[in-house]
Amino acid sequence: MEQWKSNEYTLHFNFLYLIGMKKYLILFCSLFLFCNFLFSKNEVNVYENNEDTLSLIFAGDIMGHSPQFKAAYNPKTKLFNYDICFQNVRKYIESTDIAIVNLEVPLAGKPFSGYPNFSSPDALLDGLKTAGYDIILTANNHALDCGKKGLERTINVIKNRNLLFAGSYIDKTQRDSIYPLVIEKKGVKIAFLNCTYGTNAYKPLLPNIVNYLDSIQIKNDILKVKAKGVDFIVMTVHWGTEYELQSNDFQKKYANFFTRNGINLIIGGHPHVVQNADYLIGNDSNKVPVFYSLGNSISNQRQPNTDGGIMVKVQIGTKSKHIIKTSFLPVYVYKGVLNKVFQYHLIPTTDYLKKSIKYPINQSDKNSLLYFDKLTKFRLSNFDVFE
Repeated sequence: MEQWKSNEYTLHFNFLYLIGMKKYLILFCSLFLFCNFLFSKNEVNVYENNEDTLSLIFAGDIMGHSPQFKAAYNPKTKLFNYDICFQNVRKYIESTDIAIVNLEVPLAGKPFSGYPNFSSPDALLDGLKTAGYDIILTANNHALDCGKKGLERTINVIKNRNLLFAGSYIDKTQRDSIYPLVIEKKGVKIAFLNCTYGTNAYKPLLPNIVNYLDSIQIKNDILKVKAKGVDFIVMTVHWGTEYELQSNDFQKKYANFFTRNGINLIIGGHPHVVQNADYLIGNDSNKVPVFYSLGNSISNQRQPNTDGGIMVKVQIGTKSKHIIKTSFLPVYVYKGVLNKVFQYHLIPTTDYLKKSIKYPINQSDKNSLLYFDKLTKFRLSNFDVFE
């Protein structure tokens, strides 16, 4: 009888023990899944939650179709002004440490022209500087639209505005002295590389140089900045198929090449639409964000998916020298009247969704903005939206 009671007690104890362990197991699994959800979406590696960050912001293609410079022209003053175009995104640009944008038009002087051979007023660059951009990217397929004169004048106008640039150069001496572009801020030394798949039907005339997608040259450029002890390397690249919403094999091939050779962040442009984005694994086992195309920052293109772009924000830890967070912001290009001014207004879609009354746009543009916002967020659902 006593033996039976002892066995009963043991069985009862084991049963309670298993139930307790099951509860702990369920709790542990729930916590694991919850933490995985929180950190797997867009956190690369959290090195120190309390460390300071260096923030970068990137914008897409700055185009200059003829209706744009006509809208920027004031017949009374006979001057061009683009400041109002960027006033709604200025707060995001100014809140970051370094702001980078792709200037996809030469500043070749008069006569101004749109597609296919662009030449925009210098005031377009003034608008970018007023908005807070620091680095102007010049390696793209329209860099040689106005030949040697256009390339050299563009560089000189940028320099005269005390802005930094990367991508095209007057000669080898200039390129060797300032490229790759290296900036040290908050104790983080960052290198910016910029290249393009091509320059349409044109080739640079000596001694001019445009950076092309040349694997040997790019390897040498990476070795050059590594020898300077940089902490972080960014590749900004003009590539891909125009108007295609997904990256192609050529882009993926080069993205893997960049990652294998030590690039920490890849930002693309040229397709004029927002393409997919992903993470690749670098040589140091850290994740490398790849945004294949940021779309249009500003343009007159109105066909589906070309009426906007994204701004990408990257936060780098000042101690770890690694990416802490990567996020994006959809921006719609509204061609119309706001505050009694007709212009190409950049409208962050999150701002519109919060307070649409501030942006009294027509129903057609409202529908286009909402469509662009929804599809862009869906395409980039593995990254967060910043506000």
